[in-house]
Amino acid sequence: MSAPAIAPEILAVAPATEARVGRSLSRWLLLGGLGAGLAGGLHIAVAVDHLEAGELAVGFFLLTAAAQLGLAGWLLVSSLTRLRPDLRLVSLALLGTVALIGLYVVAHTTGLLDAFAVHDSAGHGAHAVSNHVPGIDPVTGVDYSTGIAIRPGGPVAMSGEVAAAQHAPGILGPVTVAAEVLLIAALAALLPTTWRRRTVNGLLGLGGLAWVLWFTGVLA
Repeated sequence: MSAPAIAPEILAVAPATEARVGRSLSRWLLLGGLGAGLAGGLHIAVAVDHLEAGELAVGFFLLTAAAQLGLAGWLLVSSLTRLRPDLRLVSLALLGTVALIGLYVVAHTTGLLDAFAVHDSAGHGAHAVSNHVPGIDPVTGVDYSTGIAIRPGGPVAMSGEVAAAQHAPGILGPVTVAAEVLLIAALAALLPTTWRRRTVNGLLGLGGLAWVLWFTGVLA
């Protein structure tokens, strides 16, 4: 018994579907590469803007920029070749980007990172002040009479009050976050359907948690 004949139009469906999937994959890879490249370049600008914050902050921003620029190159090359990237690397990049946005929110809405800023600045600005002004701790830069740490950008309350941040978000911060949101959307689109659904649900859950923390005053 001979095999049933298959209509030519049916045979043409598979190549057409593969071409459409390939174009969609290339588009998301391109958008992800652009988002990662923009975020990496902006992090270099942020590092320059935070030079007085000390080596720890500058080094973190530069390492982040290097990682994002490397990710951008990888995604753009994958876009040209239309090869689906390793899902483990896509997931790792997505989690890292979400963590960066979370760190940004914490840094600009709470005082949890103030200790790192004070410690890093003490060795550069506060220590220099203590050499000329008596009554200031040479290690932390704390004025013994007021309990306030002197730093290049102004005083930081050490008695539980949160002083104004040395660096307001300005324009660089929100634009960098916007580029990272674009990157997250592109990376999520590269995941399989089941993973993508769980990822979106997880991101929505994090957004809801952030709103609750803001509403309760944890995030100012």
